[in-house]
Amino acid sequence: MASTPQARLKRDILSGSEGRHLPLHILFVHSNAAEVERCLQELNKVHFTVSAEVVVTPEEFSERLGSHAYDLVVAELTSPDWRETQALELLGLSKSQIPLIFVGGILQRETVAEFITRGAYDCIEMGRIGHLPVALHRALQEKALREERDRAQNRLRHSQARYLALAGNLSYGICRCDRDGKFLEVNEAMVKMLGYASKEEELLAANLACDLIQDPGKRAQLLGQSGQQGLVDPLETEWKRKDGTTLKVRLDGQES
Repeated sequence: MASTPQARLKRDILSGSEGRHLPLHILFVHSNAAEVERCLQELNKVHFTVSAEVVVTPEEFSERLGSHAYDLVVAELTSPDWRETQALELLGLSKSQIPLIFVGGILQRETVAEFITRGAYDCIEMGRIGHLPVALHRALQEKALREERDRAQNRLRHSQARYLALAGNLSYGICRCDRDGKFLEVNEAMVKMLGYASKEEELLAANLACDLIQDPGKRAQLLGQSGQQGLVDPLETEWKRKDGTTLKVRLDGQES
């Protein structure tokens, strides 16, 4: 017999695949304590450990968003003194990247589509509240992927900005090469240091590994071929200039 989504989710959590998300901090925007308890019971069935807080008014919601960190917001779809999408609006104003799931009575497809279009992660009827753990599981996975993507983009932007700043430096020779040692980019300071007339016609045709660094061990270390990751320890070596003379240099590198 095929297992249900909840059964599979329970098995995943017990095996530890989602252990990094536990315990979960959930903020409920809800006026009905019994319905909040039903939500918590469903999460407990699949062994989510939940730290829950409940707010009723928009003012309380904004204050908590500004002072606490949450993994999820669960909001009552039709709540007294709330406009339909006010929870989404306040969440957007807070700049918090927190998934929000609406729960309520019978939901029309048009209503669900509108709320998701405006930024809700999901909408679940209380009569089908057993779907909440599955929706939460998906929301956390997507949030983790989004955060990792954002971190990767930030690292890339930082690396690019650092390289552009260095490349314009007239005091230091800067180059970028592939793992085989082929130059991809060099600055003018390096062209002059090595005695070449131009980077486009001459230096970029040279191979850093074969033509400049004679020591195989140092070559492997600089090009990230030695098993090291990230920053490369500074090393001192000799580079061969275009006219055959040698130039003593101190090299710093970073694998990207």
